[in-house]
Amino acid sequence: MKATDCTSKTIKIADAQAGLLATYGALPVTGFVRLSDLRPIIGLSDSTIWRRVKSQTFPAPLKLSERVTVWRAEAIRAWLDEQGQAA
Repeated sequence: MKATDCTSKTIKIADAQAGLLATYGALPVTGFVRLSDLRPIIGLSDSTIWRRVKSQTFPAPLKLSERVTVWRAEAIRAWLDEQGQAA
């Protein structure tokens, strides 16, 4: 059996999926997102994110361990949707 190169394979996505990807960028549908992954998606500095967490205008993170803090991707998507509706 011969190995095939899959790098040239084109994946077609529906228009609805394309819109979702354009809106949320690299944000996964479910799971956890670290601060370094949030920065390019939401465009806020670390200080602003933490200030908004403290004032409860941004979703609260979860501590997975002493040195690992994450946000639920679903909560971030909901927050982004709220920001879009407020604009």
